[in-house]
Amino acid sequence: MLGRSIASKPRFIRAILNTKRAMSVLYTVQDTARVVTLNRVQKLNALNYEMCKSMFDTLEEYSKSDAAQLIVLKSANQPRSLCAGGDVASVAALNLNGETDKAIDVFQSEYSLNYQFATYDKPIVVFMDGITMGGGVGLSIHTPFRVATENTKWAMPEMDIGFFPDVGTSFALPRILTVANKESQLALYLCLTGDLISGADCYYLGLASHYVPHDNLDDLQKRLGELIKGKYKNKDFYSIVSSAIEEFSTPLPKTFKPFLTVDKLDVIDKCFKLSDATTSKSIISTLQDYSGTEEANQFRTAILDKLLVKSPTSMELAIKLIRTNGTDDIQSALSRDLITAANMCIEESSNPASQVEFSRSTKHKLLDKIKTPYPWTTKIDSVSTDFVNSLLTPRPSIPVSLWKNRANCTWREYPYHWKYQLPSENVIEQYITNKKNTYGVDNLPKEEVVDYFSKVNKITKDKLGIKQYISFIVDRLYNNSRS
Repeated sequence: MLGRSIASKPRFIRAILNTKRAMSVLYTVQDTARVVTLNRVQKLNALNYEMCKSMFDTLEEYSKSDAAQLIVLKSANQPRSLCAGGDVASVAALNLNGETDKAIDVFQSEYSLNYQFATYDKPIVVFMDGITMGGGVGLSIHTPFRVATENTKWAMPEMDIGFFPDVGTSFALPRILTVANKESQLALYLCLTGDLISGADCYYLGLASHYVPHDNLDDLQKRLGELIKGKYKNKDFYSIVSSAIEEFSTPLPKTFKPFLTVDKLDVIDKCFKLSDATTSKSIISTLQDYSGTEEANQFRTAILDKLLVKSPTSMELAIKLIRTNGTDDIQSALSRDLITAANMCIEESSNPASQVEFSRSTKHKLLDKIKTPYPWTTKIDSVSTDFVNSLLTPRPSIPVSLWKNRANCTWREYPYHWKYQLPSENVIEQYITNKKNTYGVDNLPKEEVVDYFSKVNKITKDKLGIKQYISFIVDRLYNNSRS
């Protein structure tokens, strides 16, 4: 009897391990923190309905618990990926098989989870350690604590598969990006090009609030579990969480130089301005007419090469959504994303000649794994404005809505993001303008601006790399004023 008991132990342990491996999301306790670990590693944690529903329900329960004081979201296969996106390959297959209801259910679960994250009443800390794309962006961008590492690879590549920048990014990017964003230029650029952004660049651009090396993440998780809210107000506890994260930050790599240089940002500034008249055709025309430095001109050419192989319908959708969601509230923005996704599923399934080519292009790229770009049947000149508007409009025949969560609230501006990321270019420019008006001078010495934000301003003075960042922004602002 004893021999059988001993012999059966390895089998029992193996069964437990196999069960754990089969679970696509794991939930563990780290003292006061609740750790949510994405575990669909064979798919780079691509989100499906079951994962989103599981996280939504579990976070609802955590929100009721006084013992659960903050949430840590990470991946079981970091540093390879946090999340490579929604499982659009499976969604495309559902659409092509006529199972659009199931496809829409996936989007409903994902965007409802995004809405829950955005309005959650406890701190959520996301480790963006590895690929953070599409749905992975949706899991991080709405939270105040977005921790980038040297392994972060951030992108919104939806233009390549005939979709749109979903998961609320058209709401978030106009609000959180730190540079070249007065008229949503950088938001539009990132959505249309799908450019891959490194961890250090994410930190500079506001896509990440903090930068922590991969090797420090385990210790950071333990430290977060030691935090006790006690009698602190929410805003004070959030600051304590931020300070704890900063304990594990290290200087940016010595070799780091911002991907978007002053000259490259000039191209984005001048060619991606968002107005009521902006179209993908007008952006391409402006890029073709642009002339600047050698570096800027090479960058301009590279952008043109990218845009000319993107989905024309998707680019028009992106422009429309950034224009609309960029000024709306978070609930309405994510609801609009859901309406758009549902309409695209139905439109393509019911009309094979539709300007929506999402499922067909996704099959081409992700299921058939064809390397060459999908041959879009819709051309830039033939995208109908009325058709694009119709995709954003609710249809009585497709009643969809976000799941209700415990917070049940909405707002137009993130309540905490601005406080924990680097200051925006607009804030720095406003400081310079105010000082110039006070002193009656044409320009403020660069050193004075750097000293203010790195030594005086209580919110910014202790932030990682603040001196280098402010110096970079001032150089850009003064370069713009000269040109």
